[in-house]
Amino acid sequence: MPEDAGLRVEPARGPARAQAVMRRLGARGAAFLGAGALLLVITIFTINWFVSGRFHEATDNAYVRADISLISAKIEGYVQSVPAAENQSVHAGDILVQIDPTDYQARVDAARAALAQAEGSRASEQAHRALASADVQRYRPLAERGLLSPARMQQLEIQSREAGGDFTAAAAGVDAARAQLAAAELDLERTIIRAPIDGVVGDRQVQVGQLVRTGSPLMSVVPLQSVYIVANFKETQIERFHAGQPVVIRPDVAHGVRLRGVVDSIAPASGSEFSIIPTDTATGNFTKIVQRVPVRIRIEPGQEGIELLRPGLSASVTVDTRE
Repeated sequence: MPEDAGLRVEPARGPARAQAVMRRLGARGAAFLGAGALLLVITIFTINWFVSGRFHEATDNAYVRADISLISAKIEGYVQSVPAAENQSVHAGDILVQIDPTDYQARVDAARAALAQAEGSRASEQAHRALASADVQRYRPLAERGLLSPARMQQLEIQSREAGGDFTAAAAGVDAARAQLAAAELDLERTIIRAPIDGVVGDRQVQVGQLVRTGSPLMSVVPLQSVYIVANFKETQIERFHAGQPVVIRPDVAHGVRLRGVVDSIAPASGSEFSIIPTDTATGNFTKIVQRVPVRIRIEPGQEGIELLRPGLSASVTVDTRE
């Protein structure tokens, strides 16, 4: 038996201890790195909030709006044609609807004939007045010398005044006939309904052959080129708001799109004041609710993605209130 058979041989512990130490150092280093990274993030976030974040007011209670023109009939008649199709782009002055002009053309012709008759009557009365006035001027010297009776002279003067009154009435008749002709021509012009603004046709309700009456809704023209945003901010957010402040707009229709805008104006009252039934705060069961104030935001033109906006769509906005 060897001499060292009764001795225990222990494995070398140097490499194992070194690995354990390295593991402990690695764990501590990772913890330190993690803590440092977290501290750095917190520091950056704090600085960013202090420099700019605390001046930003945001809301997702915002919607795309446009000053939509509601097209309606100004006269009564049957629709002859509808050149404007649904979702068609139109320009100001383009024909949208044509109402049958036959009856209105007849009224114009009748009004022109009445005007001609009135002008003829006025001319006749003008000649009569001139003749009566000339008689007075011609016979007055004779009456002053006693060659013409006072009764006859008085009769001539009365005839002259009557002729003047008849001429005045005839002149008024001409003015009335001209007014009737202007009204008839205006109604004839209104048989052609034109687009008042540039935009896109929507909500077309009129059809060929339909009888429309004064005020009948026909269609709408939506000015997509001039949409804007109405954002309803809490009353606790608008303390530093004023016109001209920059705004970032994130439309829900495309989450990756960021549009630039500016605060255009702030509503003169909260949204609840413009509702059909305003909130009554003088009740026994009063509960204070934070009110919303509409803020109109103008979108800077020429940006990529603005063509996606449609009135009624939602958006999120952030206002930078820094001076």
